Amino acid sequence: NFPDFLKQAVVAVEDRRFYEHNGLDTRGIGRAIWNNLRAGSKVEGGSTITQQLARTLFLNQEKTYTRKVKEVLIAVAIEEKYGKDAILNMYLNEIYMGRGCSGIPCAARSYFGKDVSQLNQAEITMLAGIIQAPEAYAPERNFEGLKARQDTVINVLVDQAILDANEGQAIKEQPLYIKSFTSDSNRHPYLAGYISAGVENMLGSKSLYQAGLKIYTTVDSRMQNAAEKTVQNHARSLANRGINARDIALVSIDPATGGIKAMVGGVDFSRNQINMAVSPRQPGSAIKPLYYAAAMDKGIITPDSIVNNKPRDFGNYIPKNMGWAPEKVDIRTALVKSYNVASVEVLNQLGVNEGYTYLQRWGITTLQEEDKNLALALGGMSKGISPLQMAAAFAAFPEQGKYREYYCIDRIEDANGRVIYTNRSNSWQAISRHTAQQIDSILKDVVRNGTGTGAAIAISSGGKTGTTTDSRDLWYVGYTREL
Repeated sequence: NFPDFLKQAVVAVEDRRFYEHNGLDTRGIGRAIWNNLRAGSKVEGGSTITQQLARTLFLNQEKTYTRKVKEVLIAVAIEEKYGKDAILNMYLNEIYMGRGCSGIPCAARSYFGKDVSQLNQAEITMLAGIIQAPEAYAPERNFEGLKARQDTVINVLVDQAILDANEGQAIKEQPLYIKSFTSDSNRHPYLAGYISAGVENMLGSKSLYQAGLKIYTTVDSRMQNAAEKTVQNHARSLANRGINARDIALVSIDPATGGIKAMVGGVDFSRNQINMAVSPRQPGSAIKPLYYAAAMDKGIITPDSIVNNKPRDFGNYIPKNMGWAPEKVDIRTALVKSYNVASVEVLNQLGVNEGYTYLQRWGITTLQEEDKNLALALGGMSKGISPLQMAAAFAAFPEQGKYREYYCIDRIEDANGRVIYTNRSNSWQAISRHTAQQIDSILKDVVRNGTGTGAAIAISSGGKTGTTTDSRDLWYVGYTREL
């Protein structure tokens, strides 16, 4: 049984006409748009509680018209089958609340260490506010935003005469004692979250949490443990060297299959729940091999071609090299030493549009139209590239130019052992075998005597470093024949 005040607060802020509509509230959508415009931010959602329940139980989170139509149809079907109290009860038990919690009872324990029946009004209004965007209002990262959201919930309750002004003010002034977050779900929180999100997108959250599934992955447990130890050790090493890296991510892929062997999304999950292994970042010079390969594939350059490396004006874009650099240089040396001007010359000769197209062939999905400029040569992008997509792209070099879509879930069985999902990732020839061999040779030189010497290991490997402005992002993308 949920407290009446909790039910009132959630209905008031998420779907004030919940008891009047049949699952779709056209008046509510219009009102939400008007209130959000008036407030200058999103204070009210357009989806009804029943629509949110339909999305949570049966659909993924993609923002498409097809999904929205399905959501409405399922919501209407739910309304036809269940009464309002039952629908609200299901919603409060299933809605995602952050910290890996589905439902208010789990959230009450995670945030306050209480049973839901023991929550006070300040705690209830905070939880009601979190529903809108659990990750954005995570108290560990954005307590001020969460407190502002709680105030919005209280103001809505006052506007709807559920509270009077004095009661609302008293709740706002009541302190919140939020428990620090410790993940108790598993030993590999970033990886588990990535896998869970994949299953939820395919099958819905109800199947993920309640169907007794067996999920088989491509992850190698020894590699995963080694990866996590490596990230922890590097975090300590960087701190001792005075490098203020806020986080570290690592991901490893099998070039022969595209299967993810290990993934670490950060140093400390309790401090940052964002998986940096799948979050786009500015790639800096790490992007260079991808369009160098494109220019070789088109026959525009060879490893021995000579290009300009003297700073010049590329139509109001004037890149510079770091430190001394020769005025002309061959392609191999330009990439091994990561000269900026020569690299811009390569993309300029290839053509920005052609380079953009090749990046799409490398599986980069975060490209934007505004990225179509020569700054792309040095990793200047609106969104950037995730470590996962960068690793998948580089994996084509030891694979003779064949790009394989990365994946982590190999197959899924239901509670009866019936296979309900089998991976069928695609692959394609991103560049020719000859081009892949040429780039592979150059990237091995990067490790032998270029910018990647610090990453040299006992066996043959290739790779490329990348650094963005003010060392905000530091990259190394490396590979062997097997990883």
